Amino acid sequence: MATATSTMPSASMSSTASHGILLDAGTNEVEILVFRVGEQHCGVNVAKVRQVHTVELTTFLPRFPESVDGVIRIRNEVVPAVDLQKYLWGTTQRDVPTDERQLLLEFNNQVIAFRVEAVDRVHRVSWNDILPVPQGLGKDVSVTGVVHLEGRIITLLDFESIAAELDLSGGTQLPVDSTVEATKGATQCPLVFADDSALIRRMMEAALGQAGYEDVRIFSDGQEAWDYLQEIARQNTPDSIRQSLSAIITDVEMPRMDGFSLTKKIREHQVLKDLPVILFSSLVSKDNEKKGRQVGATAQISKPKWEELSSTLLDVLGDVTQA
Repeated sequence: MATATSTMPSASMSSTASHGILLDAGTNEVEILVFRVGEQHCGVNVAKVRQVHTVELTTFLPRFPESVDGVIRIRNEVVPAVDLQKYLWGTTQRDVPTDERQLLLEFNNQVIAFRVEAVDRVHRVSWNDILPVPQGLGKDVSVTGVVHLEGRIITLLDFESIAAELDLSGGTQLPVDSTVEATKGATQCPLVFADDSALIRRMMEAALGQAGYEDVRIFSDGQEAWDYLQEIARQNTPDSIRQSLSAIITDVEMPRMDGFSLTKKIREHQVLKDLPVILFSSLVSKDNEKKGRQVGATAQISKPKWEELSSTLLDVLGDVTQA
């Protein structure tokens, strides 16, 4: 079972100083806010949580999916409000007393409110204790991992997939002809991509394929990618590694090993240390940018900026294609 420290959440989660949000990169730790949907305990990375507040009065808008209550106003913003129980199970039966709250989450340059039955507390855990989703559950499962906390199994929800399925993704879905076409030399450069979201993995595969990249290895978490990188490193020297691997693109939030820790390990490895590493993350903040610089990321790009990712990838591959 994971060892964790815990604190109670407050209405605003934006103050890193008052809530002990992790400021150092490469520790392979994360703070998870645990909440309840029906009788199921779920979790979300605190870095996504802007506020926790009582349920606001919603304004209904036509043609929204059934699980979207409408929109609410938060200060000067109008944001969609999702009933998470209805989304997950198609029901809003609340037979037992609840302490309903709305989680105001910010990711992929968007803000969405998610209605839940109750909010528990914040737990600090190691990504190594978060287990990936078992294989065979289907490509559309909205879960990125599970973790054991205080005798309970906590399900980490894939909010990127939920937003995309409800068409609230703010552009997460890949538009046609959105990707910058790679040059002939770049398309032959071997790439590694790691992301725990099945949706993003499929979209990245499509985006890179559309751009013309021919050799892409895709992994579902940082540990899986690191195991592969070590195997490639054993077959190469610092001078030859670019022939087997040209660049790594990685998410930040991943079970077992996060993107910061993966980048740090790459930078500390004698053979891999000079490879370009691009962080492609739904979490956009000054703190995360600072962490990326701490571990030596070559570039940091916010999802879902596919064109920026493609052009940045061409830039970092320039030395390889010209060699």
